[in-house]
Order: sequence, then C-alpha cells, then structure tokens
Amino acid sequence: MTEDVTVRTDLVYDSVQGRELHLDLYLPASRPAPLCLWLHGGAWLRGGRAVRAEERLLPVARAGVAVAAVEYRFSSEATFPAQLDDVRSAVRWLRRNADELGVDADRIGVWGGSAGGYLAALLALCPDEQGDSSVQAAVCWFPITDLTLRDTDVPEGPLPPFVTGPPPPVSNEARLLGVESVAEAWDAARAASPVTHVHAGAPPFLLVHGENDGLVPSTHSRTLHRLLRAQGVDSTLLLVAGANHEDPALDTPPVLGAVSAFLRSALS
Repeated sequence: MTEDVTVRTDLVYDSVQGRELHLDLYLPASRPAPLCLWLHGGAWLRGGRAVRAEERLLPVARAGVAVAAVEYRFSSEATFPAQLDDVRSAVRWLRRNADELGVDADRIGVWGGSAGGYLAALLALCPDEQGDSSVQAAVCWFPITDLTLRDTDVPEGPLPPFVTGPPPPVSNEARLLGVESVAEAWDAARAASPVTHVHAGAPPFLLVHGENDGLVPSTHSRTLHRLLRAQGVDSTLLLVAGANHEDPALDTPPVLGAVSAFLRSALS
C-alpha cells in the first residue's frame, strides 16, 4: 500500500515455453477502476517495468486510473512479433480477471515510452482477430513509429545522458526483426511499423514527445498524429519544449496530469 494506491507485484499473466511473464498492478482506492497497461522502454533489449514507477506510475494511479506495468520478452530472447503477442496476452489476462483484480474490463487503455510507446501504438492499432486484446485508448511517449526511418533519423538534440559508447553494429530495430540490417528486411520493417496500420475507427491517441529528442526525433510522433487525424481518429500531440528522450521533464505534474486526464476521459 502506498498512500491510497495498493500495489500487487509479480502477478503471472502468461507462460511461454516455461518462461513466466509478470506484471505489477497499481490500484487506486476507487474500484472497479479504469485500467491502462504500462510498457517500459529500453530498445526492446533492456529496462524494467518498475523503473520510474514512483515518479510516473503512482501519480496516474492516484488520479484514479489503475496501472498494470507489464513485462515483455526482449529481442535477445524472441524476435518480433513476440513482444506484441506478450502485451496482447496481458490485456486478455487482465480482462479475464478484471473482477478479482478490481478493474473495469470494458475500460482498458495502454501507455508506453520509447520502445514501449511503439508497442502501445501497435497494440492500439492491431488488436487480435478475436478483439479480446483491444484497448480503448493509447498514450505513446516518444515512440518509434516507423522502423524504416531509424537508420536515417536526424536527432533534434544531443544524445540523452544514458546513451554511452559507440552505436551497436546491429541496430536495435534490426535485432527486433531478427536481421542484420533493416534494409535487408524492408517489407518486414514496414509491416512492423505503427504508421502502416493507421485506420479509421482506431481508439483515441495522446502522443507526447520532447522537442529536443536526441534519440527518436519528434517527427515520429508528428507523422503518426497527422496520419491518425487524416483517418478521423481523435489524436492529441503534446510537444514538450526542451525535453530530450526519457527526459525528467516528462515526469512532471503538467505532463502526468495530461496523461491522467486523457485516460479518464477516453475510458469514461
């Protein structure tokens, strides 16, 4: 228990070839609560669902939206679409167990940052055929939206401080696809890009991006926003002045308040 938020950790939502997948649940006092999945960043190679939970997840839960911080397989363990399969499975598990968990099965959104923002966009745009992994809102922070652009992207600011050393010989996007370079798998990269799957009737989006992103330029969010609006999808773009990739300026009351307000409205 953290003030008025109850935290349940290490809930097993699936098992893949004997490998358990876990999530942590942040529950507000008022239940059944609307729910959003949180998908962390880390280039599909690293990171963890509890990173920045105090600064990021607890404020949204205190605002009345339950948060399920979801573990998914990294590209070193399984290539795409395993990561999308995992988060779809998490939605299905949360929906099946909604009554016991204290969340509303009909009000589920997704929120992710960077690599997790990419997965959040794909989850919102590409539910499975049965529809039981569908979500009703998407919040994407500094997402990669077109894998084919990553070799030519022009940074808008300096590299963020957590990036050290030379770039890897195989890009993170190529690793995700299980190839040596995105250029050799152009069709697969396009098919795995959120911009390819924009369609009328998609759920509402909130896109948040720093204007000084030195890793994923804001053109990724700007383009997805433009394509969504062209299809009549409710999309809001919030550009944060001076902010870099995973910038602490994003974990502030104005930005987190916008996330909470968007989710409460979209999931009302």
